[in-house]
Amino acid sequence: MEVLWLFLLMVLGIAMLCKPQLLWKVENIFTVKDGEPTKLYIYLMRVGGIFFVVTGSIILIGILI
Repeated sequence: MEVLWLFLLMVLGIAMLCKPQLLWKVENIFTVKDGEPTKLYIYLMRVGGIFFVVTGSIILIGILI
């Protein structure tokens, strides 16, 4: 079960790194019309994605050892 959660964490982290604009649109689909995320939002989303991927990798290595 832990591996499933780690997989989801890492997929979300990769999405945060690669497609922060898409995640912004999903998050604000009903509240903002024709809006765009700020550069700060994109930067912080990517930092969070790096954190998720690194944390997931470290925990996965700890489980496998």
